[in-house]
Amino acid sequence: MNRSEIEQLTDEIIGEAVLFLLKENLPINTQALIRQLRAMKDEESNSERRELIGEVIAKISHTVVATRRKPVPDEKALSRDGRIARDNVYQLFEDSKQPGNSKKH
Repeated sequence: MNRSEIEQLTDEIIGEAVLFLLKENLPINTQALIRQLRAMKDEESNSERRELIGEVIAKISHTVVATRRKPVPDEKALSRDGRIARDNVYQLFEDSKQPGNSKKH
């Protein structure tokens, strides 16, 4: 199978799992999706498809873990363009008045 066939089959597998959850009026979330994919893997007779379902489960699980490690910034911390707003200006010198006529050289 080439990459586009694998991606197509991956989309179909995820679609089947989501469609099942919708038909059964079950919650649509990552945990429910993984549970359904595991059930599909256990029932699958085609070894290639069963292996691909396992890869889909691993990919989804890895994505969930990766996104949990990155804290979501608070909405107040975001600027208008979506970047984290931080004060990136640092004073090098204090705001003291310097005498205008005192030359050192």
